[in-house]
Amino acid sequence: MIAGYILTGGKNRRMNGKKKLFLEYGGNSFLQHILNALQGFSNIYLSVENEGPYKGLGMPMIVDQYPDLGPMGGIYSGLMACKEEALFVTACDMPLLNQETVERILAVYRAEKKVTVVQTGQQIHPLLGIYPKEVLPVLKEMIQEKNYRMMDFIARTKPSVIQLENNKAVYNINTPKEYERLRGDWDGREVKSF
Repeated sequence: MIAGYILTGGKNRRMNGKKKLFLEYGGNSFLQHILNALQGFSNIYLSVENEGPYKGLGMPMIVDQYPDLGPMGGIYSGLMACKEEALFVTACDMPLLNQETVERILAVYRAEKKVTVVQTGQQIHPLLGIYPKEVLPVLKEMIQEKNYRMMDFIARTKPSVIQLENNKAVYNINTPKEYERLRGDWDGREVKSF
């Protein structure tokens, strides 16, 4: 079994401390957009630095065992705590994620049974993909080495890589400027440019 896993973004410094999960786009929160894309999963966890800001959501939460390590710490904590064989990981700032992209990633993972991530052009996006429990020793080793770079982790695990052409699902909203551009483009059509 695979669970959904939403990385909630830590301190959100670049967004002036605003929790990106709660930002709105097109009448729904980023969380609701992501949950819509992940609706095929029977279990969806939130990866959190602490439970406080998210208690009202009524969702299962996994608290980071290693605070301040970024996504690697969140993924490690999730794989340690979850009962499923793997986690479908997405960042909380990807409100354009869609079911079609999720299904494509799942299909490749089910065929290959190893780390599966997406790529656009030459850029790999490590915060949209599937991570099985088998990678826990690699994550632990890298944490012990104090190497928290996800791209180094990707290099060590030799994942399946799915090439997405012009796919807006991977757009992540990190700054107020990016958020305003996203909101300004909302008119019922696709986002035009980032």
